[in-house]
Amino acid sequence: MKNLLFICYFFFSIHSLYPQSRSESIAITGNVEIPLNLTIKDLQQMNVVSGTDFKVVNTSGEIRKEFKTYKGVLLNELLDKAKIVLQSPKEKGKIYFVATATDGYTAIFSYHEIFNNPAGDKVLVLFEENGKTIDKDGVFVLIAGTDKITGARHVKWLKSIEVKKL
Repeated sequence: MKNLLFICYFFFSIHSLYPQSRSESIAITGNVEIPLNLTIKDLQQMNVVSGTDFKVVNTSGEIRKEFKTYKGVLLNELLDKAKIVLQSPKEKGKIYFVATATDGYTAIFSYHEIFNNPAGDKVLVLFEENGKTIDKDGVFVLIAGTDKITGARHVKWLKSIEVKKL
């Protein structure tokens, strides 16, 4: 009986390390005028940014993954399309964005970081890596290209971006 319990525990523990589902679209919701549900085709019709040599680095400095080439859309362009609701310009300091994966992993970005800082020009939602559509890590991946530890906000299996206000 103990062996059976151990096997069940092991199976479910390993299974929980992987996302339960892939998201075929990205929902942009929350404090926006136009909630969006975007597919790869939608992103491909937007202003596509191409890049080379992006490394996913963990807190130990290890390179966990490398993109020789990638294609995606800037997060700020997606948010502009959804039209963030602001009652006054002073509210910009209270706005933040939560990127969430199908497995519950999250990364947070501030309004000023995305729209008023050069770092925002390197935060992308990718749909292609190394010349192919993304498959192993879901359909969409979010990267923050200027982070020192790029792995911390590398969101695989991206399913949603929620606009929130403090």
